[in-house]
Amino acid sequence: PKALLLDGGDTWQGSGTALWTNGQDMVDACKLLGVDVMTGHWEFTLGAERVKQIVEKDFAGKIDFVAQNVKTTDFGDPVFAPYVIRNLAGVPVAVIGQAFPYTPIANPRYMVPDWSFGIQDDNMQKVVDEARGKGAQVVVVLSHNGMDVDLKMASRVRGIDAILGGHTHDGMPVPVVVDNPGGKTLVTNAGSNTKFLGVLDFDVRGGKIQGYQYRLLPVFANMLPADAEMAALVKKIRAPYEG
Repeated sequence: PKALLLDGGDTWQGSGTALWTNGQDMVDACKLLGVDVMTGHWEFTLGAERVKQIVEKDFAGKIDFVAQNVKTTDFGDPVFAPYVIRNLAGVPVAVIGQAFPYTPIANPRYMVPDWSFGIQDDNMQKVVDEARGKGAQVVVVLSHNGMDVDLKMASRVRGIDAILGGHTHDGMPVPVVVDNPGGKTLVTNAGSNTKFLGVLDFDVRGGKIQGYQYRLLPVFANMLPADAEMAALVKKIRAPYEG
């Protein structure tokens, strides 16, 4: 009840069964794993319609897909919720999404023909201010910018307590503390492919963060007993393709 499981993206794509099921294998795994909030990058190679279908149907009421920097190319309307506020042990926590800003360049444009991306620092500042205005005592950005872009964003945008990043797959044992006009922002990255779990604990009292603890926990998959329910799901997904 005092924690959120965040997924920084590149999750629905990259395996045989992901290709053959159009991402459904990983979508079902995310739901069973208990992911609370995610943003994206390679997810968009499934195509705009498929992504919207997953977000609006499979994830409805279960997982929030957030991205403040994805808008329609015609009128600039938000495609996804820019952020979500979750109440953790009485503390309102905002998680703002930042999808990979260069998606239409790094991936085929025809897959997302009507969506624009970009870094959008100015809009990020507006979203942070809005979340604070709605009572968020902790503001975290779930990002797929890459570590270098996250560090620059942290120096320019005020009011972000931490940026939990993806894309460059850096396993950061300690967060980088970045100064900005509003104070300090922690920037970190937990590698890729669940080699690590980045665990960030905030001590919040009197409506403000009084301290934090960050740990980069290695996941020794071969030394851990498989979760029976997840193992059954994996077996079910792979069964039609085994020969």
